[in-house]
Amino acid sequence: MKIAVVGAGVVGIVTAYELALDGHSVTVLEKAAAACEGASFANNGVVAPSFTQPFSTPEWHGNGFARLVRSARRLTRTPWKSGQQLKWLRRWTKLHSPQNYTEVQRAGQQLAAYSAERLTHIAGACQLELERSEGQLLLLRAATTPDELQPVLETLKAQGIVCKLLSAEEARQHEPALHAAAPFQGALWLPGNQVTNCRQFALLLRQEAQRLGVQFRFNTVVEQLHAHATPSLALASDGERQTQSFDHIVFCTGGLPDVLPATLRQRVPLMALHGYVLSVTVREPLNAPRSAVQDLQSGVSINRLGQRIRVSGGAELGEDTGTKDDATVNQLYRALEQYYPGAANYPSGTQVWRGTRHLVADGMPLIGPSGLAGVSLNLGHGANGWTLACGSARLLADLVGAKDTALPTAHLLPTRFAV
Repeated sequence: MKIAVVGAGVVGIVTAYELALDGHSVTVLEKAAAACEGASFANNGVVAPSFTQPFSTPEWHGNGFARLVRSARRLTRTPWKSGQQLKWLRRWTKLHSPQNYTEVQRAGQQLAAYSAERLTHIAGACQLELERSEGQLLLLRAATTPDELQPVLETLKAQGIVCKLLSAEEARQHEPALHAAAPFQGALWLPGNQVTNCRQFALLLRQEAQRLGVQFRFNTVVEQLHAHATPSLALASDGERQTQSFDHIVFCTGGLPDVLPATLRQRVPLMALHGYVLSVTVREPLNAPRSAVQDLQSGVSINRLGQRIRVSGGAELGEDTGTKDDATVNQLYRALEQYYPGAANYPSGTQVWRGTRHLVADGMPLIGPSGLAGVSLNLGHGANGWTLACGSARLLADLVGAKDTALPTAHLLPTRFAV
């Protein structure tokens, strides 16, 4: 088939690669001047088959209003500025009961583990040399007994995910550079999680996709979608406009693009969530993290990526203001100095990046047929875009090709919100 993939982030590039691998003729359309200019530009690099993520679960206890307020404060520190935000937050809390959370967590872990397998397979098959490190520590500020964490440990064990509760002393065996005064009493050790350079992978895979015949068209804006038996796109590029037909169109745009029908965009509970990443060069490797560390209380992650350290955190729900919050940025600096003082080389190579991720209210991405003829979606991965990218792309390619999928897709199909 002749297929258009809209979006050249890591999800769009892997999707194009998988579709081309199946023999399709693929064209990638990207409005930016280069690949990976959006959420894939400077993410923290964590690939987590454990499907552990900050800002993922609302409160379950109390009356509806109290749950909404407490849950919203866990998700975002910004004021609610619109009815759309309040509506999304209400759906977010409503869609998360303990039972629903367990089901979604299980489905998410299955997809994350499958995606990690696909990442390893693709990197090996294409002989990609990537910056990577193994393992992740989830730091616990308060002393926690095995009994208190038993439900979490059992859930991970049921999915075949190795997780061990460590004392602070045991945690430092994995991360010896952790500061002696760092405020944690223990940690969860996840050896199956890893840090891998997302942007490096995507740019190298783009070259492999081009070898398979994939064409990339940058500075190309999709102005209109005509969803007929043979769907077509009205495109604007370098001042010229044209309409081009395809057998199938896949949107890998992070959020739902405006060219999709309003009824579809209103039906799907998708919201923009903005986060921050501080990138610094390593001054002294012995003082730097070996791999990935996350403070579970604050949600801040500190990860080693080659000769750089990336500190990520913060959450701002809703429309993009285009400005950075100084308090959040300062929190990232403080966390790095709190846990790894002396590791960073300031100001050489220092970068503060604010990126946007789009989160579906039930915590799972949108993968598969959109409900429009010849139009599919692979978007809405939230904070787990890099974790889920490779598995999502393979599932999408199988669905487009009417093949059996490696995993059940009921929790992933965009049409799950059709009712």
